[in-house]
Amino acid sequence: MTVTSSDLDTGTGYGRPASAHDARLTEVGPGTPMGEALRRYWHPVASSSGLTSDLPHRVRILSEDLIVFRTRSGRPGVVFERCAHRGSSLYYGRIEEDGIRCCYHGWKFDVQGHCLEQACEPDRGRRRDVARQPWYPVEERYGLVFVYMGPPELKPPLPRYEFLEDLEAGETYVTELRVPGSEVTGALIDFNWLQAFENTMDPVHATWLHYTHSGPQFDGVGTTGAPHSFYDPYAVSDKIEYFKTDHGVGYRQRYEVEQPDGSTLTRYWSPEVHVPNIMLLPDFVKVVPDGRHDCALFDVPVDDTHYRAFMTARTADPDRLARITNSIKQNGKQPWELTEEEHQRYPADFEAQGSQGPITQHSEETLATSDKGVVMLRRLLKQMVDDVEAGRTPQNVDSGEAKPRRTTAGHFTEGVTVPFSGS
Repeated sequence: MTVTSSDLDTGTGYGRPASAHDARLTEVGPGTPMGEALRRYWHPVASSSGLTSDLPHRVRILSEDLIVFRTRSGRPGVVFERCAHRGSSLYYGRIEEDGIRCCYHGWKFDVQGHCLEQACEPDRGRRRDVARQPWYPVEERYGLVFVYMGPPELKPPLPRYEFLEDLEAGETYVTELRVPGSEVTGALIDFNWLQAFENTMDPVHATWLHYTHSGPQFDGVGTTGAPHSFYDPYAVSDKIEYFKTDHGVGYRQRYEVEQPDGSTLTRYWSPEVHVPNIMLLPDFVKVVPDGRHDCALFDVPVDDTHYRAFMTARTADPDRLARITNSIKQNGKQPWELTEEEHQRYPADFEAQGSQGPITQHSEETLATSDKGVVMLRRLLKQMVDDVEAGRTPQNVDSGEAKPRRTTAGHFTEGVTVPFSGS
């Protein structure tokens, strides 16, 4: 009997076509579909408290090399790193009252790129008005410095969020992630931004990765956090509801809490994401049901294989963000304290997402029902790209005066009306 290849069902990898990533979703450089869509939005580029008038900072955003600085008079600015004169880096520039001065020949530029002085030229530059350092508009809000890198004629107002407005007595904006190197320009992570962003719409990973596979990794599980039953991998799928919102997508995950009188209280954990790259996560360490949501996380693409994480929270607790960012423990340790064997035995988000590769190969995915939230988010992002290509205004790009946006995110008790949340 002759056996042919068609008679065999080996499942081996031999002869498979080359894998590929979805460029429309992941590539962010100038001229790319997603890159042009993301340029219609404001993105955080630095923390307000960390951006002092001492030294400029390098940032790479959407595959462009930039310098962010604050003049001695207090104005933040973002300009191209390469000096318009002879190309020296303004990272080595000197900050002055009204701008930044290049180290090479002393040309000085203001926050809008105007050349104020050419130190070594006659009359300090008789034609200095001809020189213009490429720049981008900058605004500050909620403890962060934002940059807009899109078409000037289409610049929208900087978004506002109701849950971050009207600080109460003792409150301030906290942006410090307590991650080395993140104090000013955010935490740098070395894989594609979408792998992190879509993780927010993947609730079952918390059940398996952070609990069943690696052991309970969240501080407070079973005490101040969600009960152990929240992480049952064989019951989680029936307790999740996905939905669209006015600004993106979200989900609610139901869990029950036994009361001292023997009754059961039903609660919901409900994150939300806003297009294009904003995550609204309730506190999963110290659960405070029915309180106002108070923080936002931004995954800002650096280039195709890196992103920066920024976060801001309204709070009277200076350790608020540190409690969240340091709450996922791997074998009781922080990620930078682990041996290679411990990384392998007790993986968390960065191991799982980073091991997908610098850009995950979408052609190799096998999606299932638990990926519904991820699929919904990807569809919204593709719609955003389609809208920009068709000349339409994409979701969450405001015109006129920005209206404060509401959120569905939070910890809710069934039947309780929560202040400052969406319907």
